[in-house]
Amino acid sequence: MAIGYGESQYEIPKSRGVPPVVRYLFLVCLIVIFFMGFVSVYYAGEFHVWPAINSAKVELLGKF
Repeated sequence: MAIGYGESQYEIPKSRGVPPVVRYLFLVCLIVIFFMGFVSVYYAGEFHVWPAINSAKVELLGKF
């Protein structure tokens, strides 16, 4: 028969939870993820020339 929790002769360690450093890094990384998403959406239309007819035409060197 199995020995129950209260009947164990050994001290069972209890978890102290998530360390504060891990919680801090999780929060910082979450903020960075949303910040990078915002920057990507904000600059999505910048630095592009549309339509393609107006874009710079670069001659490629070499022949196949």
